[in-house]
Amino acid sequence: MPDDQDNAPAVRASDADREAIVTRLQTAVGEGRIDLDEFGQRADAAYAAVTRAELDLLVADLPANAPRPVEIVGQRPAEEVSSVFGDIRLAVATTPPQRAGTVFGDIRIDLRGLRTGADRIDLHLSTVFGDIDVIVAEGVDAELHGRTVFGDRKVQLAPVQRLAGTPLVVVHARAIFGDLRLRSLAPGESASRWAALLERLAQRRPEVR
Repeated sequence: MPDDQDNAPAVRASDADREAIVTRLQTAVGEGRIDLDEFGQRADAAYAAVTRAELDLLVADLPANAPRPVEIVGQRPAEEVSSVFGDIRLAVATTPPQRAGTVFGDIRIDLRGLRTGADRIDLHLSTVFGDIDVIVAEGVDAELHGRTVFGDRKVQLAPVQRLAGTPLVVVHARAIFGDLRLRSLAPGESASRWAALLERLAQRRPEVR
């Protein structure tokens, strides 16, 4: 005699079911269980899922009741960073500083490794006689607000599909005698223009036999 459960219709997923799965995926990103690329793929699949069974498959390899993340000392960033006659260079994996300022120095903040459940990240940056450079991962939406005096203002974001669930990065920047730059780079791509140029030249160099 066939089991009635085998013939039971699949339960259709609700919007609340989909949002709950995306929230679990965001938690998994914050814990380092999945990266941003995998999160984007799974989140897209969650929003497209029709049944609850399809949603369950997306988190089948994740713990149902994940423990609270362990706090690691040495990784808590300062809310404000400042420098005089020096550069500020940060590669952020958790929460970036809200404010950073320098005189006679550059500011570079690399957010490609950022893992957060926040919907929006605001950065307030300022420099005198220096450049401001903010880097996000490809697929992360970002905006540049502010102005520069005696400098250039550039936004260079890759025209790719946005990664679902990633925060909007809003940069409020001010520079005097310096450039403002907001750009996106692929993972592993060098943030330094000189290093990137040297890498391209090395790739073109013929092999010596």
